[in-house]
Amino acid sequence: MSILKKYEQTIIAIILVLFNLLIKGIFLSSNSLGGDEPFSVYHAQMDMASIIRLLAGGNNPPLYELLLNLWIKIFGISEFSVRFPSLIFSSITVLYIYKLGTKFLNKRIALYASIIFIFSNYHILFAHEARVYSLLGLLSVISMYYFMSIIQYSTIDTKVENNLKSSVRNNLIILVIVDTLIIYSHYFGFFILITQFAFIVSNKKIISKYWKQILICSSIIGLLYLPNIFVVLNRFIESSSNGTWVKPPNGIDSIYNMLRQFSNAPVVAVFVILILVSSFVKSIINKKIEHKNIYNRLIVFWFVFVFFFMFSISYLIPMFLDRYLMPGAIALSLVLGMSIDYIIKIQKYRYIIPIIISLLFAVTVKPNITNKRNVEETVDKIKEIRDSNTLVLICPAHFILNFAYYYNIEIFKDYNTNEIYSNVNKSLNLENIYGVNSINEIDLKKWDKVVFLDAAASFSYPNNNIKNQLDSNYNLKNKFKFYEIFNVFEYKSK
Repeated sequence: MSILKKYEQTIIAIILVLFNLLIKGIFLSSNSLGGDEPFSVYHAQMDMASIIRLLAGGNNPPLYELLLNLWIKIFGISEFSVRFPSLIFSSITVLYIYKLGTKFLNKRIALYASIIFIFSNYHILFAHEARVYSLLGLLSVISMYYFMSIIQYSTIDTKVENNLKSSVRNNLIILVIVDTLIIYSHYFGFFILITQFAFIVSNKKIISKYWKQILICSSIIGLLYLPNIFVVLNRFIESSSNGTWVKPPNGIDSIYNMLRQFSNAPVVAVFVILILVSSFVKSIINKKIEHKNIYNRLIVFWFVFVFFFMFSISYLIPMFLDRYLMPGAIALSLVLGMSIDYIIKIQKYRYIIPIIISLLFAVTVKPNITNKRNVEETVDKIKEIRDSNTLVLICPAHFILNFAYYYNIEIFKDYNTNEIYSNVNKSLNLENIYGVNSINEIDLKKWDKVVFLDAAASFSYPNNNIKNQLDSNYNLKNKFKFYEIFNVFEYKSK
Protein backbone atom coordinates (compact mmCIF):
# COMPACT_ATOMS: atom_id res chain seq x y z
CA MET A 1 0.00 0.00 0.00
CA SER A 2 2.86 2.38 0.84
CA ILE A 3 4.38 1.74 -2.62
CA LEU A 4 1.05 2.57 -4.28
CA LYS A 5 0.81 5.72 -2.21
CA LYS A 6 4.36 6.71 -3.08
CA TYR A 7 3.77 6.35 -6.82
CA GLU A 8 0.12 7.36 -6.81
CA GLN A 9 0.52 10.38 -9.10
CA THR A 10 2.74 8.49 -11.52
CA ILE A 11 0.20 5.65 -11.73
CA ILE A 12 -2.68 8.09 -12.33
CA ALA A 13 -0.67 9.88 -15.03
CA ILE A 14 0.11 6.58 -16.79
CA ILE A 15 -3.56 5.53 -16.63
CA LEU A 16 -4.64 8.87 -18.14
CA VAL A 17 -2.11 8.58 -20.98
CA LEU A 18 -3.13 4.98 -21.75
CA PHE A 19 -6.84 5.85 -21.57
CA ASN A 20 -6.25 8.78 -23.92
CA LEU A 21 -4.46 6.43 -26.34
CA LEU A 22 -7.36 3.98 -26.18
CA ILE A 23 -10.18 6.51 -26.63
CA LYS A 24 -8.45 8.35 -29.47
CA GLY A 25 -6.65 5.45 -31.08
CA ILE A 26 -9.49 2.98 -31.72
CA PHE A 27 -10.83 4.79 -34.78
CA LEU A 28 -7.62 6.52 -35.83
CA SER A 29 -7.91 5.45 -39.47
CA SER A 30 -11.71 5.32 -39.77
CA ASN A 31 -11.86 8.61 -41.72
CA SER A 32 -10.37 9.25 -45.14
CA LEU A 33 -7.45 11.62 -45.31
CA GLY A 34 -9.16 14.94 -45.92
CA GLY A 35 -8.77 18.69 -45.85
CA ASP A 36 -5.09 19.62 -45.76
CA GLU A 37 -3.86 16.21 -44.57
CA PRO A 38 -2.73 15.09 -48.07
CA PHE A 39 -0.84 18.39 -48.39
CA SER A 40 1.21 17.62 -45.26
CA VAL A 41 1.77 13.97 -46.17
CA TYR A 42 2.71 14.77 -49.78
CA HIS A 43 5.31 17.35 -48.75
CA ALA A 44 6.59 15.20 -45.89
CA GLN A 45 7.72 12.60 -48.44
CA MET A 46 10.34 15.02 -49.80
CA ASP A 47 13.85 15.65 -48.54
CA MET A 48 14.13 18.07 -45.63
CA ALA A 49 15.72 20.90 -47.64
CA SER A 50 12.82 20.80 -50.13
CA ILE A 51 10.24 20.77 -47.32
CA ILE A 52 11.74 23.92 -45.79
CA ARG A 53 12.07 25.66 -49.16
CA LEU A 54 8.58 24.86 -50.39
CA LEU A 55 6.72 25.60 -47.17
CA ALA A 56 8.43 28.99 -46.91
CA GLY A 57 6.03 30.25 -49.58
CA GLY A 58 2.85 29.27 -47.75
CA ASN A 59 1.05 29.29 -44.42
CA ASN A 60 2.85 26.34 -42.87
CA PRO A 61 6.13 26.52 -40.92
CA PRO A 62 8.08 23.31 -41.52
CA LEU A 63 8.46 21.63 -38.10
CA TYR A 64 5.51 19.24 -38.32
CA GLU A 65 6.30 18.11 -41.88
CA LEU A 66 9.94 17.57 -40.92
CA LEU A 67 8.91 15.33 -38.02
CA LEU A 68 6.41 13.51 -40.26
CA ASN A 69 9.20 13.03 -42.82
CA LEU A 70 11.24 11.05 -40.28
CA TRP A 71 8.19 9.04 -39.25
CA ILE A 72 6.97 7.98 -42.72
CA LYS A 73 10.44 6.88 -43.77
CA ILE A 74 9.98 4.06 -41.26
CA PHE A 75 6.22 3.49 -41.12
CA GLY A 76 4.91 4.56 -44.54
CA ILE A 77 1.93 6.74 -45.48
CA SER A 78 -1.16 4.74 -44.55
CA GLU A 79 -3.92 6.68 -42.76
CA PHE A 80 -3.04 4.99 -39.46
CA SER A 81 0.67 5.66 -39.84
CA VAL A 82 0.55 9.34 -40.75
CA ARG A 83 -1.97 10.08 -37.98
CA PHE A 84 -0.18 8.15 -35.26
CA PRO A 85 2.24 11.01 -34.39
CA SER A 86 -0.78 13.26 -33.70
CA LEU A 87 -2.13 10.60 -31.35
CA ILE A 88 1.22 10.48 -29.55
CA PHE A 89 1.29 14.29 -29.26
CA SER A 90 -2.22 14.20 -27.78
CA SER A 91 -1.22 11.56 -25.23
CA ILE A 92 1.81 13.54 -24.08
CA THR A 93 -0.44 16.61 -23.87
CA VAL A 94 -2.68 14.96 -21.28
CA LEU A 95 0.44 14.04 -19.30
CA TYR A 96 1.51 17.70 -19.17
CA ILE A 97 -2.00 18.92 -18.36
CA TYR A 98 -1.94 16.57 -15.38
CA LYS A 99 1.64 17.55 -14.40
CA LEU A 100 0.81 21.25 -14.62
CA GLY A 101 -2.36 20.78 -12.58
CA THR A 102 -0.75 18.77 -9.78
CA LYS A 103 2.29 21.04 -9.51
CA PHE A 104 0.64 24.47 -9.65
CA LEU A 105 -3.06 23.93 -8.81
CA ASN A 106 -4.19 20.76 -7.04
CA LYS A 107 -4.67 17.06 -7.75
CA ARG A 108 -8.43 17.41 -8.22
CA ILE A 109 -8.12 20.13 -10.88
CA ALA A 110 -5.38 18.14 -12.61
CA LEU A 111 -7.71 15.15 -12.85
CA TYR A 112 -10.77 17.16 -13.95
CA ALA A 113 -8.84 18.99 -16.68
CA SER A 114 -7.32 15.72 -17.92
CA ILE A 115 -10.73 14.01 -18.12
CA ILE A 116 -12.22 16.98 -20.00
CA PHE A 117 -9.32 16.88 -22.45
CA ILE A 118 -9.56 13.12 -23.02
CA PHE A 119 -13.32 13.15 -23.67
CA SER A 120 -13.31 16.30 -25.83
CA ASN A 121 -14.44 15.62 -29.39
CA TYR A 122 -12.52 18.71 -30.43
CA HIS A 123 -9.24 17.18 -29.27
CA ILE A 124 -10.15 13.74 -30.64
CA LEU A 125 -10.64 15.28 -34.09
CA PHE A 126 -7.15 16.79 -34.11
CA ALA A 127 -5.59 13.65 -32.63
CA HIS A 128 -7.05 11.93 -35.73
CA GLU A 129 -5.58 14.43 -38.18
CA ALA A 130 -2.21 14.31 -39.92
CA ARG A 131 -1.72 18.01 -39.36
CA VAL A 132 0.21 20.20 -36.94
CA TYR A 133 -2.59 21.09 -34.50
CA SER A 134 -2.09 18.27 -32.00
CA LEU A 135 1.61 19.19 -31.86
CA LEU A 136 0.65 22.86 -31.38
CA GLY A 137 -1.48 21.90 -28.37
CA LEU A 138 1.32 19.81 -26.87
CA LEU A 139 3.95 22.52 -27.24
CA SER A 140 1.53 25.09 -25.80
CA VAL A 141 1.04 23.20 -22.54
CA ILE A 142 4.73 22.26 -22.25
CA SER A 143 5.69 25.89 -22.77
CA MET A 144 3.27 27.05 -20.08
CA TYR A 145 4.43 24.32 -17.70
CA TYR A 146 8.03 25.55 -17.84
CA PHE A 147 6.96 29.19 -17.85
CA MET A 148 5.07 28.58 -14.61
CA SER A 149 8.05 26.66 -13.25
CA ILE A 150 10.09 29.84 -13.69
CA ILE A 151 7.63 32.39 -12.33
CA GLN A 152 7.07 30.31 -9.18
CA TYR A 153 10.49 31.52 -8.01
CA SER A 154 9.31 35.13 -8.13
CA THR A 155 7.39 34.44 -4.92
CA ILE A 156 10.37 32.87 -3.13
CA ASP A 157 12.64 34.67 -0.69
CA THR A 158 15.81 35.98 -2.39
CA LYS A 159 18.14 33.95 -0.14
CA VAL A 160 16.32 30.76 -0.92
CA GLU A 161 16.19 31.65 -4.61
CA ASN A 162 19.96 31.91 -4.80
CA ASN A 163 20.10 28.17 -4.19
CA LEU A 164 17.65 27.61 -7.01
CA LYS A 165 19.42 29.53 -9.76
CA SER A 166 20.39 26.35 -11.57
CA SER A 167 16.72 25.23 -11.62
CA VAL A 168 15.65 28.60 -13.03
CA ARG A 169 18.42 28.44 -15.63
CA ASN A 170 17.49 24.90 -16.70
CA ASN A 171 13.83 25.80 -16.98
CA LEU A 172 14.72 28.89 -19.02
CA ILE A 173 16.76 26.79 -21.45
CA ILE A 174 13.88 24.36 -21.91
CA LEU A 175 11.41 27.24 -22.31
CA VAL A 176 13.56 28.86 -25.02
CA ILE A 177 13.73 25.55 -26.91
CA VAL A 178 9.98 24.88 -26.62
CA ASP A 179 8.97 28.45 -27.52
CA THR A 180 11.21 28.28 -30.58
CA LEU A 181 9.70 24.96 -31.62
CA ILE A 182 6.16 26.26 -31.18
CA ILE A 183 6.65 29.16 -33.60
CA TYR A 184 8.34 26.80 -36.05
CA SER A 185 5.28 24.55 -35.85
CA HIS A 186 2.58 27.17 -36.50
CA TYR A 187 2.44 30.95 -36.81
CA PHE A 188 -0.31 31.08 -34.19
CA GLY A 189 2.22 29.65 -31.75
CA PHE A 190 3.25 33.28 -31.34
CA PHE A 191 0.11 33.74 -29.23
CA ILE A 192 1.72 31.65 -26.49
CA LEU A 193 4.85 33.82 -26.53
CA ILE A 194 2.76 37.00 -26.53
CA THR A 195 0.66 35.65 -23.64
CA GLN A 196 3.78 34.97 -21.60
CA PHE A 197 5.31 38.35 -22.42
CA ALA A 198 2.08 40.24 -21.61
CA PHE A 199 1.73 38.42 -18.30
CA ILE A 200 5.30 39.23 -17.31
CA VAL A 201 4.96 42.89 -18.25
CA SER A 202 1.79 43.16 -16.14
CA ASN A 203 3.59 41.76 -13.05
CA LYS A 204 6.18 44.19 -11.68
CA LYS A 205 7.62 41.64 -9.25
CA ILE A 206 8.43 39.19 -12.05
CA ILE A 207 9.82 41.70 -14.51
CA SER A 208 11.97 43.42 -11.89
CA LYS A 209 13.47 40.09 -10.87
CA TYR A 210 13.91 38.47 -14.30
CA TRP A 211 14.24 41.32 -16.79
CA LYS A 212 17.80 40.29 -17.73
CA GLN A 213 16.82 36.67 -18.29
CA ILE A 214 13.76 37.75 -20.28
CA LEU A 215 15.88 39.97 -22.51
CA ILE A 216 18.46 37.23 -23.09
CA CYS A 217 15.82 34.54 -23.78
CA SER A 218 13.88 36.81 -26.16
CA SER A 219 17.09 37.59 -28.04
CA ILE A 220 17.98 33.89 -28.35
CA ILE A 221 14.49 33.01 -29.63
CA GLY A 222 14.72 35.90 -32.11
CA LEU A 223 18.10 34.67 -33.38
CA LEU A 224 16.88 31.07 -33.68
CA TYR A 225 13.82 32.24 -35.60
CA LEU A 226 15.74 34.61 -37.87
CA PRO A 227 15.73 32.19 -40.87
CA ASN A 228 11.92 32.33 -40.89
CA ILE A 229 11.29 35.93 -39.86
CA PHE A 230 10.83 37.32 -43.38
CA VAL A 231 8.42 34.52 -44.20
CA VAL A 232 6.28 35.51 -41.21
CA LEU A 233 6.36 39.18 -42.15
CA ASN A 234 5.39 38.41 -45.74
CA ARG A 235 2.51 36.20 -44.61
CA PHE A 236 1.28 38.88 -42.20
CA ILE A 237 1.43 41.62 -44.86
CA GLU A 238 -0.35 39.44 -47.40
CA SER A 239 -3.07 38.36 -44.94
CA SER A 240 -3.68 41.89 -43.70
CA SER A 241 -3.76 43.27 -47.26
CA ASN A 242 -5.66 40.54 -49.10
CA GLY A 243 -7.58 38.97 -46.23
CA THR A 244 -7.95 35.24 -45.57
CA TRP A 245 -10.48 32.59 -46.51
CA VAL A 246 -11.77 32.64 -42.91
CA LYS A 247 -14.90 34.73 -42.42
CA PRO A 248 -15.09 37.49 -39.77
CA PRO A 249 -16.87 36.49 -36.53
CA ASN A 250 -20.56 37.11 -36.00
CA GLY A 251 -20.60 38.59 -32.51
CA ILE A 252 -21.82 36.53 -29.57
CA ASP A 253 -23.00 33.75 -31.91
CA SER A 254 -19.41 33.03 -32.92
CA ILE A 255 -18.28 32.93 -29.28
CA TYR A 256 -21.04 30.47 -28.37
CA ASN A 257 -20.43 28.31 -31.46
CA MET A 258 -16.74 28.08 -30.65
CA LEU A 259 -17.43 27.10 -27.03
CA ARG A 260 -19.94 24.62 -28.41
CA GLN A 261 -17.19 23.01 -30.51
CA PHE A 262 -14.99 22.78 -27.43
CA SER A 263 -17.82 21.20 -25.41
CA ASN A 264 -19.07 18.25 -27.51
CA ALA A 265 -22.79 19.11 -27.48
CA PRO A 266 -25.15 22.08 -26.89
CA VAL A 267 -26.24 20.85 -23.46
CA VAL A 268 -22.59 20.52 -22.37
CA ALA A 269 -21.78 23.97 -23.78
CA VAL A 270 -24.59 25.48 -21.69
CA PHE A 271 -23.25 23.83 -18.53
CA VAL A 272 -19.71 24.95 -19.36
CA ILE A 273 -20.80 28.56 -19.87
CA LEU A 274 -22.87 28.54 -16.66
CA ILE A 275 -19.93 27.16 -14.68
CA LEU A 276 -17.46 29.68 -16.09
CA VAL A 277 -19.86 32.57 -15.43
CA SER A 278 -20.71 31.30 -11.92
CA SER A 279 -17.04 30.94 -11.05
CA PHE A 280 -16.33 34.45 -12.29
CA VAL A 281 -19.26 35.96 -10.36
CA LYS A 282 -18.24 34.14 -7.16
CA SER A 283 -14.66 35.38 -7.48
CA ILE A 284 -15.92 38.96 -7.89
CA ILE A 285 -18.17 38.66 -4.84
CA ASN A 286 -15.50 37.10 -2.63
CA LYS A 287 -12.76 39.42 -3.91
CA LYS A 288 -9.89 37.27 -2.71
CA ILE A 289 -9.77 33.51 -2.93
CA GLU A 290 -7.90 30.88 -4.71
CA HIS A 291 -8.35 32.42 -8.15
CA LYS A 292 -6.19 35.31 -7.05
CA ASN A 293 -2.98 33.29 -6.86
CA ILE A 294 -0.49 33.81 -9.66
CA TYR A 295 -0.97 30.39 -11.30
CA ASN A 296 -4.74 30.67 -11.49
CA ARG A 297 -4.45 34.19 -12.86
CA LEU A 298 -1.98 33.06 -15.50
CA ILE A 299 -4.14 30.17 -16.69
CA VAL A 300 -7.25 32.36 -16.88
CA PHE A 301 -5.23 35.04 -18.68
CA TRP A 302 -3.88 32.39 -21.08
CA PHE A 303 -7.38 31.37 -22.16
CA VAL A 304 -8.97 34.83 -22.16
CA PHE A 305 -6.12 36.49 -24.03
CA VAL A 306 -5.83 33.87 -26.79
CA PHE A 307 -9.58 33.37 -27.21
CA PHE A 308 -10.79 36.97 -27.09
CA PHE A 309 -7.78 38.59 -28.74
CA MET A 310 -8.19 36.28 -31.74
CA PHE A 311 -11.93 36.98 -31.70
CA SER A 312 -11.39 40.75 -31.67
CA ILE A 313 -8.64 40.89 -34.28
CA SER A 314 -10.69 38.67 -36.59
CA TYR A 315 -12.87 41.63 -37.46
CA LEU A 316 -9.78 43.05 -39.18
CA ILE A 317 -7.87 39.89 -40.15
CA PRO A 318 -10.21 36.86 -39.85
CA MET A 319 -8.56 34.03 -37.88
CA PHE A 320 -11.22 32.96 -35.36
CA LEU A 321 -11.20 29.30 -36.41
CA ASP A 322 -11.39 26.19 -34.24
CA ARG A 323 -7.99 24.77 -35.22
CA TYR A 324 -6.20 28.09 -34.84
CA LEU A 325 -7.55 28.33 -31.29
CA MET A 326 -5.82 25.13 -30.17
CA PRO A 327 -3.58 26.96 -27.60
CA GLY A 328 -6.70 28.51 -26.06
CA ALA A 329 -8.60 25.21 -26.12
CA ILE A 330 -5.84 23.58 -24.03
CA ALA A 331 -6.13 26.44 -21.52
CA LEU A 332 -9.92 26.05 -21.39
CA SER A 333 -9.69 22.50 -20.04
CA LEU A 334 -7.62 23.84 -17.13
CA VAL A 335 -9.87 26.89 -16.59
CA LEU A 336 -12.91 24.63 -16.54
CA GLY A 337 -11.17 22.27 -14.12
CA MET A 338 -10.38 25.22 -11.83
CA SER A 339 -13.96 26.51 -12.05
CA ILE A 340 -15.72 23.25 -11.21
CA ASP A 341 -13.39 22.78 -8.26
CA TYR A 342 -13.98 26.31 -7.02
CA ILE A 343 -17.76 26.79 -7.20
CA ILE A 344 -18.63 24.44 -4.32
CA LYS A 345 -16.24 24.31 -1.37
CA ILE A 346 -18.43 22.37 1.08
CA GLN A 347 -16.69 19.02 1.44
CA LYS A 348 -19.66 16.65 1.04
CA TYR A 349 -20.95 18.50 -2.07
CA ARG A 350 -17.57 19.28 -3.63
CA TYR A 351 -17.66 16.50 -6.23
CA ILE A 352 -21.21 17.01 -7.55
CA ILE A 353 -20.35 19.46 -10.34
CA PRO A 354 -17.09 17.68 -11.36
CA ILE A 355 -18.99 14.39 -11.66
CA ILE A 356 -21.78 16.01 -13.70
CA ILE A 357 -19.35 17.68 -16.11
CA SER A 358 -17.19 14.56 -16.45
CA LEU A 359 -20.29 12.46 -17.19
CA LEU A 360 -21.57 15.00 -19.71
CA PHE A 361 -18.28 14.92 -21.60
CA ALA A 362 -18.11 11.11 -21.34
CA VAL A 363 -21.63 10.43 -22.65
CA THR A 364 -21.26 12.89 -25.55
CA VAL A 365 -17.81 11.75 -26.64
CA LYS A 366 -17.49 10.37 -30.20
CA PRO A 367 -14.30 8.32 -30.54
CA ASN A 368 -15.19 7.78 -34.21
CA ILE A 369 -15.99 11.43 -34.88
CA THR A 370 -16.17 12.17 -38.59
CA ASN A 371 -13.92 14.66 -40.34
CA LYS A 372 -16.80 15.17 -42.82
CA ARG A 373 -14.55 14.18 -45.71
CA ASN A 374 -15.54 10.84 -47.28
CA VAL A 375 -12.85 11.02 -49.94
CA GLU A 376 -12.27 7.29 -50.36
CA GLU A 377 -15.96 6.60 -50.94
CA THR A 378 -16.14 9.46 -53.42
CA VAL A 379 -13.13 8.25 -55.41
CA ASP A 380 -14.44 4.67 -55.43
CA LYS A 381 -17.70 5.89 -56.99
CA ILE A 382 -15.79 7.71 -59.73
CA LYS A 383 -13.76 4.58 -60.42
CA GLU A 384 -17.01 2.66 -60.71
CA ILE A 385 -18.79 4.97 -63.19
CA ARG A 386 -15.88 6.06 -65.39
CA ASP A 387 -14.34 4.19 -68.32
CA SER A 388 -11.31 4.79 -70.49
CA ASN A 389 -13.19 7.35 -72.61
CA THR A 390 -14.57 9.39 -69.72
CA LEU A 391 -13.33 12.87 -68.91
CA VAL A 392 -13.07 13.40 -65.16
CA LEU A 393 -12.99 17.00 -63.93
CA ILE A 394 -11.99 17.84 -60.36
CA CYS A 395 -12.54 21.28 -58.90
CA PRO A 396 -10.74 22.83 -57.10
CA ALA A 397 -7.51 21.75 -58.77
CA HIS A 398 -5.62 21.31 -55.48
CA PHE A 399 -8.00 18.46 -54.60
CA ILE A 400 -6.00 16.22 -56.93
CA LEU A 401 -3.78 15.27 -53.96
CA ASN A 402 -6.77 13.94 -52.03
CA PHE A 403 -8.01 12.21 -55.16
CA ALA A 404 -4.65 10.68 -56.09
CA TYR A 405 -4.10 9.22 -52.62
CA TYR A 406 -7.17 7.00 -52.99
CA TYR A 407 -7.17 6.62 -56.75
CA ASN A 408 -3.62 5.27 -56.99
CA ILE A 409 -1.24 5.63 -54.08
CA GLU A 410 1.78 5.24 -56.37
CA ILE A 411 0.77 8.41 -58.22
CA PHE A 412 0.60 10.22 -54.88
CA LYS A 413 4.07 8.99 -53.96
CA ASP A 414 5.56 10.32 -57.20
CA TYR A 415 6.31 13.79 -55.85
CA ASN A 416 8.21 16.54 -57.63
CA THR A 417 10.26 19.03 -55.61
CA ASN A 418 10.45 21.64 -58.38
CA GLU A 419 7.10 21.67 -60.17
CA ILE A 420 5.20 20.58 -57.07
CA TYR A 421 2.21 18.68 -58.45
CA SER A 422 3.41 18.16 -62.02
CA ASN A 423 4.06 14.41 -61.73
CA VAL A 424 0.66 13.82 -60.11
CA ASN A 425 -1.07 15.89 -62.78
CA LYS A 426 0.74 14.16 -65.64
CA SER A 427 -0.15 10.69 -64.36
CA LEU A 428 -3.81 11.60 -63.84
CA ASN A 429 -4.01 13.40 -67.19
CA LEU A 430 -2.90 10.19 -68.92
CA GLU A 431 -6.11 8.67 -67.54
CA ASN A 432 -8.22 11.69 -68.63
CA ILE A 433 -8.44 13.09 -65.10
CA TYR A 434 -7.90 16.84 -64.73
CA GLY A 435 -7.82 19.20 -61.78
CA VAL A 436 -9.22 22.58 -62.85
CA ASN A 437 -10.40 25.83 -61.28
CA SER A 438 -12.42 26.99 -64.30
CA ILE A 439 -14.22 25.45 -67.26
CA ASN A 440 -11.99 27.57 -69.52
CA GLU A 441 -9.07 25.28 -68.71
CA ILE A 442 -10.54 22.32 -70.59
CA ASP A 443 -11.90 21.57 -74.08
CA LEU A 444 -15.19 19.67 -73.84
CA LYS A 445 -15.75 19.12 -77.58
CA LYS A 446 -14.25 15.67 -77.94
CA TRP A 447 -15.86 14.08 -74.88
CA ASP A 448 -19.11 12.14 -74.92
CA LYS A 449 -19.07 11.36 -71.21
CA VAL A 450 -17.95 13.62 -68.36
CA VAL A 451 -17.76 13.04 -64.62
CA PHE A 452 -17.45 16.16 -62.48
CA LEU A 453 -16.23 16.00 -58.89
CA ASP A 454 -17.32 19.15 -57.08
CA ALA A 455 -15.23 19.32 -53.88
CA ALA A 456 -16.75 22.55 -52.53
CA ALA A 457 -15.82 24.25 -55.81
CA SER A 458 -18.24 27.13 -55.26
CA PHE A 459 -16.43 28.03 -52.03
CA SER A 460 -12.89 28.00 -53.46
CA TYR A 461 -13.68 29.20 -56.99
CA PRO A 462 -17.21 30.60 -57.14
CA ASN A 463 -16.79 31.66 -60.80
CA ASN A 464 -15.59 28.28 -62.06
CA ASN A 465 -18.71 27.93 -64.30
CA ILE A 466 -18.09 24.19 -64.71
CA LYS A 467 -21.50 22.86 -63.78
CA ASN A 468 -23.30 25.55 -65.80
CA GLN A 469 -21.41 24.59 -68.96
CA LEU A 470 -21.90 20.88 -68.39
CA ASP A 471 -25.62 21.37 -67.80
CA SER A 472 -25.82 23.29 -71.09
CA ASN A 473 -23.85 20.83 -73.21
CA TYR A 474 -24.72 17.44 -71.68
CA ASN A 475 -27.53 15.46 -70.11
CA LEU A 476 -27.16 14.82 -66.40
CA LYS A 477 -27.41 11.05 -65.92
CA ASN A 478 -26.67 10.70 -62.21
CA LYS A 479 -25.78 12.77 -59.17
CA PHE A 480 -24.09 11.33 -56.08
CA LYS A 481 -23.75 13.15 -52.75
CA PHE A 482 -21.02 12.22 -50.26
CA TYR A 483 -20.95 13.64 -46.76
CA GLU A 484 -20.29 16.49 -46.30
CA ILE A 485 -19.09 18.57 -49.25
CA PHE A 486 -18.52 16.22 -52.20
CA ASN A 487 -20.87 15.97 -55.18
CA VAL A 488 -20.25 13.75 -58.20
CA PHE A 489 -22.15 14.49 -61.41
CA GLU A 490 -22.25 11.99 -64.27
CA TYR A 491 -22.98 13.51 -67.70
CA LYS A 492 -23.57 12.06 -71.16
CA SER A 493 -23.70 13.88 -74.47
CA LYS A 494 -27.11 15.03 -75.73
